[in-house]
Amino acid sequence: MRHRLDEKSKSESGKAFQSLPPNSEQRSAYLRGKVVAICEAILREEMGAIAGSRILNKLEFELLHHATFGSFTRDEDFVVFVAIDSETDHLPVDFERHNWSTEALERKDQEVTKAEQWAKELAFPACKKLIERFRI
Repeated sequence: MRHRLDEKSKSESGKAFQSLPPNSEQRSAYLRGKVVAICEAILREEMGAIAGSRILNKLEFELLHHATFGSFTRDEDFVVFVAIDSETDHLPVDFERHNWSTEALERKDQEVTKAEQWAKELAFPACKKLIERFRI
């Protein structure tokens, strides 16, 4: 089973998030909570490690570098998710599957299964570390 928010709750939480000042403690707490929730969903296997890594890769910048302009240094605890995202960006997972034909999905499914297993092995310890670091 994949973890998905319904469209209404995503829209409402997105509006609330947008209204938070960029450097506010509330915004930081919201993002930390989101990182923890995604990591917990990955560990419970409610969300795939590949799909979760793609989200965490984006959240790293928002959480740690939202006030930084120009180049930035990757946070060591997020590098695993960057690697997973980079190595699997050609694979259809989660919502992207809706954009692929049945025949193409059948050709890619075996590769997705292998990649998901590989991603879990990397993501699980990294998720535990992020949960410990960001739990509120």
